[in-house]
Amino acid sequence: MTKKHRDDIIKKHTEQYTTKYYESDRRWHSFLPDENSPRKKKPIAKRKWEDLADEIVAYYEAQEEDTKRKRITLRQFYPEWFTYKWQDTNNSNYMKHIDGEWNRFYADDPIVDRPVVELTALELKNWARNKIISCQMNKKQYYNMAVIIRQSLEYLVELGILPTNHYAEFKIKASLFTPTVPKDAEFEVFNEEEEHLLKELAQKEFAEHPNRIATLAVLINFSLGLRVGELVALKWKDLRDSYLYIRRMEQQQYEKLDNGKWKKHLEVVEHPKSDAGYRTLYVVSSAMELFNKVRDVNLQNGYSCDPEDYIFMYRKHRLTANSINSHYERYCKELGIKKKGNHKARKTTLTKIADNPNINLKDAMNWAGHRDVKTFINHYCFSRYSDEQKRQELEKTLNV
Repeated sequence: MTKKHRDDIIKKHTEQYTTKYYESDRRWHSFLPDENSPRKKKPIAKRKWEDLADEIVAYYEAQEEDTKRKRITLRQFYPEWFTYKWQDTNNSNYMKHIDGEWNRFYADDPIVDRPVVELTALELKNWARNKIISCQMNKKQYYNMAVIIRQSLEYLVELGILPTNHYAEFKIKASLFTPTVPKDAEFEVFNEEEEHLLKELAQKEFAEHPNRIATLAVLINFSLGLRVGELVALKWKDLRDSYLYIRRMEQQQYEKLDNGKWKKHLEVVEHPKSDAGYRTLYVVSSAMELFNKVRDVNLQNGYSCDPEDYIFMYRKHRLTANSINSHYERYCKELGIKKKGNHKARKTTLTKIADNPNINLKDAMNWAGHRDVKTFINHYCFSRYSDEQKRQELEKTLNV
């Protein structure tokens, strides 16, 4: 606060309220506004003028701040909420996504410049409905978009700036959402023939270039179905007695720069994607043979295979997720099939596990690192038969 602003506060106050020094108690006396008092003011007293002036200024300064906060807009409040939100997560990729949602759906919308105290439940409901319709959002897209305004208003309630969160007072009819088109298995998994051809191609490449450990990683993961970040973060200590312990992952981390842009770097974090990601997987014999090949290649190249060393190495560095996915992309292009990466190979493996009638659904979900049945069924279970195979099976099943 500038000296002039301080002096103006004192001057205005002393014009409204009696402020003077009493010899009787050798103290400075004045009053401060108090709506709860019968006279709408309360007495204050200090031995030093400076202390009295400080209390008067502090009161009006708090009132100014309170008035300012009550006129706050979403645009003004977003940086504070964003910082608060970041304290709840260690996933900077998620925060980058939120910032993208702000720039896409909020930054140019007039609602973010309205004082939040003026936003009614009806206005917020109409705003949400218009966003859904104009942007043709499905349910998931809407809830991802609405996180910012819904949680910002909730935080303002916690701070005592808003009496209630009007965004929580209405529901959106399901009929407004754009239906989610079912995913076509052709784009989501490798069918049996594609998997066979891709494995042959990877084996051929390894035979010709035995230093390319990524080819073995591709082959191994058709038996594991790991997330690519989990695959490239494996250490030799994770492989024990035909079991693999998933405990960490490669993660993209982001730093928001002063210019609003995001700087990316890769980091291995000592945790999987979620609590369900901590799991122990049985390694089948063919995959164990491939792990042994990886160990042999590492030792031939002079790489240590001690417990703390990464399994998949190339040119003295740990393989990254991008290096694995680039192999899939190249294989698919060479085979002339739809472009698919490690995530589709993961879905392929999980689909095969789910197809086995002797494997319990919960065991299949534990293998995947999932707890939600709906997510597992909707996103990780697809048909791997070609159209011709489907026709043949229908002929066997439905012919009288």
